[in-house]
Parts: sequence; C-alpha cells; structure tokens
Amino acid sequence: MGLGKLFDGAVSGDSRTASKSCERISSFQGGVLQTDPDKIVVHGDISCVEDQNYQLFAHDSGTTLRFMLALLCIVPGIKTIQGSQRLNERPIRDLVDGLREIGASIEHCEEEGKLPVKVSSSALTGHAVHLKGDISSQFCSAILLISPYISKGFTIHITGSLISKPYIDMTMRCMRDWGVKVVAEEGGHYFVPAHQSYRKNQYVIEGDFSSAGYFFAIAALTKSTITVENLNPASAQADRKFLDILAKMGNEVIDEENRITVKGKQILPMDVDMEDCPDQVMTMAVLAAFAQGVTRISGVRSLRVKETERMVAIKNELGKMGIRTEDTHDTLCIYGGSPHAAVIDTYNDHRMAMAFAVAGMVLPGIVIRQPEVVNKTFPTFWECLGSLK
Repeated sequence: MGLGKLFDGAVSGDSRTASKSCERISSFQGGVLQTDPDKIVVHGDISCVEDQNYQLFAHDSGTTLRFMLALLCIVPGIKTIQGSQRLNERPIRDLVDGLREIGASIEHCEEEGKLPVKVSSSALTGHAVHLKGDISSQFCSAILLISPYISKGFTIHITGSLISKPYIDMTMRCMRDWGVKVVAEEGGHYFVPAHQSYRKNQYVIEGDFSSAGYFFAIAALTKSTITVENLNPASAQADRKFLDILAKMGNEVIDEENRITVKGKQILPMDVDMEDCPDQVMTMAVLAAFAQGVTRISGVRSLRVKETERMVAIKNELGKMGIRTEDTHDTLCIYGGSPHAAVIDTYNDHRMAMAFAVAGMVLPGIVIRQPEVVNKTFPTFWECLGSLK
C-alpha cells in the first residue's frame, strides 16, 4: 500500500491556533499571515506589534502556548494568554520561572503556575537561564527560538534530567537552517553566540513522523507493506525513532529519497525506553496488546501532563479490550495476548483516537468516540486510513 503526502490540503488545529495567535498580535500594522493550501506567507515581523492590550486563546495547543509565551515576552503591549480548561491545568511554572529569570514580567491571573497569565515585558536582558528539563522539552525550545533577541550571547542551563532531547536537536537544526548557530555543550548547556539573526525567506517543512507512525504501526500489525511519502529519512524528528523500535521487532524498514517503507512481519513483546519519543507510546501500547508476552515501556512520565492523563486513558481503554496493564510513575507494562473489540473513549485526545484506530485494522467492531479530535494535528487521518482498505 502507498500513502501520499500527509496533511495534503489540510491545516491542523494546532497549526491554525499558532498562526491565528501570531496574526492576532501582528495584524494592526500589516503583519499578516496568508495561508494557502500548500504554504504560509508571513508579511512583516515582530516590529509590526503595537503597544496595546492583546488577548490570546491557545485552545488545546500546548505547543502554541509555550512558544507564544516566550515570544510575548519580547514584543510590546500587555498580553494575556489562556487556553481550554485542560490546557489551563497543564504545568507551565518552569517556563514562567525561566522567563522571569531573564527579565520577563509575567503575572498569573488566577492560580500560580497555571494559565491564564499576563505578560507586560517587551524585552529580555539576562545572559543565562536555568531551566528544568523533566516536564517538556518545549520549554527549552521556546527560549532557544527567541534567544537571538535576548542579549549578547545567551546560555540555557538544563537542570535535572532532560526528556525528549531530540526535539531540542530539531529546534537547533531549524535555527541553524535560518542562520542562527546554537552550541550544545556537555552537561546540558546550550549556548547561543551573540550578533546573530534569522536570515531566511523560504523554508520547506518536513512531513510529520508523529502522524506517519500510525501507518507504520499498521504495516507491522497487519503484516502488510506501507510506504509514506514526504518524509526525510535523515530527519532529526524524535518520532523517527519509532521506526527503530519496529525494526527491532523484526519488521523491515526501507529508507528511500523522500519516502519510507515498512514491510510488516511481526509484533513482539519487548522492553523499550520511549522517553525521547513519548508521542508514540500510545501506538506502541496498542501494538503491545497483540504481542504474546509482556512489553515494558519506560520513560512515560511526561504523558501524565499531556492533553489528558494518558497513562490512565491507555490503561482504561486497553482494559476494555481485555488487556491487563500495570504502571509506575515512569513505566507501563502491557500483558499482551488476544484483545477484543471495544468502544474506545478518546478523552478529547487526538493521539488516543489515532492509536486505537490502529487496532481497528484487525479487530472489526472497534468504535472510536469523538473521532473529530484528530483535527488537532491530522485533519485528514480518517481519509488516509480509509485509503488503505
């Protein structure tokens, strides 16, 4: 089976939220985002932002929240940002504390450490920040992205463990492509030399390995061959590692120019650390339900503060399918065997819907509630899935 370009002609909810947030603070002096089916054109830059009051709504998009919160600290005006009920519950204290350390004026409007927040600073002056790395790599990425605008040379010191490090590597590669060098030093330090600026006017965005992972999982589960185009085999994306996991199970992965093929052969139980690619844990858990034996997944603690408490959601829904699970704070054990069809609740979580849809390819009778939640990141998911049948 072949699968064409993911997201062809569709804009995900997260992308729309991010672009609308940028447009909200830039449209008053002509800084407008023009969205076409296959491109986004940005007219203007942060100099377009006027000194006035702004209200931003990030919906369910944690990525938009984190990146926008950092950006709001270096543009004029009084800026308030909040999100949906679930997003308002998700932790941002470490990012706020880091931004405050380098001069940001951020006020929590209701509960300390949670949204909504009000930002009144318009410049940052610190030369270094100490940032915890055990909640989200996006805290680090958010500050890295604005670092050329902060001061003459800037260093991020990561304290404690760092989860999802490949996403920071991807951020650095993107910044390098735009003309800004970041030096990754030993001990979890990232240094951005002075006198740099972004200097690019055209950029091609890679296909998304997070979305492609569901189809690679289907290939393994159904022992079929699936090719996904518009993927860079040498990508720095964290979820590229899911292919390594499938290969260790005995499936064949073939890298070609701008496309990847998986020839599915088997699903085996295994011990695997997925701290670097947590968005694939739910897909892995679904596959493990069909493996004859015990699969132990470690590095899952960040899933407890995602769109839902994903460990609870996974355990609940696998339980409906007759699969026993056990978990600690950072591990999930799945006792695989012979799952049966069930009605799956998605908890308003796009990845719950797509991961359990993988099981539906071999279990007639699987029902996915709230199927529209996939619009957050993959609006054409059900159409792509239907094209495989």
